[in-house]
Amino acid sequence: MMEPLLRVEHLAKYFRSNAGQVKAVDDVSFNLYPGETLALVGESGCGKSTLGRLVIRLLEPSKGKIFMDGVDLSGLKGRELRKMRSRMQMVFQDPFSSLDPHFTVGEIIAEPLRNAGVPKEEQQKQVLSLMERVGLPGEHYFRYPHQFSGGQRQRIGIARALATNPKLIVCDEPVSALDVSIQAQILNLLRKLQKESHLTFLFISHDLAVVRYISDRICVMFLGQLCEICPTQDAYEHPLHPYTRMLIDSAPDPDPDVSGENRMLLQGELPSPVNPPAGCRFCTRCPYATEECKTVRPEMKDYGNGRFCACHHPLA
Repeated sequence: MMEPLLRVEHLAKYFRSNAGQVKAVDDVSFNLYPGETLALVGESGCGKSTLGRLVIRLLEPSKGKIFMDGVDLSGLKGRELRKMRSRMQMVFQDPFSSLDPHFTVGEIIAEPLRNAGVPKEEQQKQVLSLMERVGLPGEHYFRYPHQFSGGQRQRIGIARALATNPKLIVCDEPVSALDVSIQAQILNLLRKLQKESHLTFLFISHDLAVVRYISDRICVMFLGQLCEICPTQDAYEHPLHPYTRMLIDSAPDPDPDVSGENRMLLQGELPSPVNPPAGCRFCTRCPYATEECKTVRPEMKDYGNGRFCACHHPLA
């Protein structure tokens, strides 16, 4: 069986607030395999972006381990960490704020190359090649970010992420700030680049239509914990966790004639991340919740065929 490129074990990140300790990510474990796209989905505030930043060590974990190509990232510092970072990059959500407005496009894309010690005479050649790969004309080399549209700026961000020839790219809501027509272009570009360079994506999104198009597997996250991990098609056709079913049913259907009578919509009150339920964190919003759900945390169980679910009362 193929070894995972990324292995996350019992990862946690806690923040202090005036109200108490916020468990943004709490005991999360999953594997990400070479060449696949694993989508991380859930409502706003569930901890998706925090988890993505933990994976590439933009944030320090409170607990747990992160293994990249078998190397424990959670213990690396200084030069060793910088060396590993060349293998994993990030495409950020906002293409407007993620680019330095004082740098030209050429300087922005060349920055990772400078940090990696690429000779100056080679940098421009590599930058022009990267611009061509993401669909940016070479004459834009000396332009500044404010002279580009949102889609073009995201292409700049993707080119910068590709500069160090990474194996893993964390895409944090990379198309949510773009028009729908531009979203399709960026998604197709990511798929093309993945095929060309055998890239591995951790794709963070709340848009289930986008996730269905681009991902191979899905991790469903609620209030800092994973509820379900499964192949993308299984999540849409036969979800195991009630929260997965409700997320999918909450998405608008493009066919206006489709009845909504059988849809399971999200109800109830969202628990506090400072003082979550002792058992299942979804129990306050779940129509199947019992006393066991309120007091006993469900373990992630293997249901076969790559399907995992943490629920006392799975749907199948």
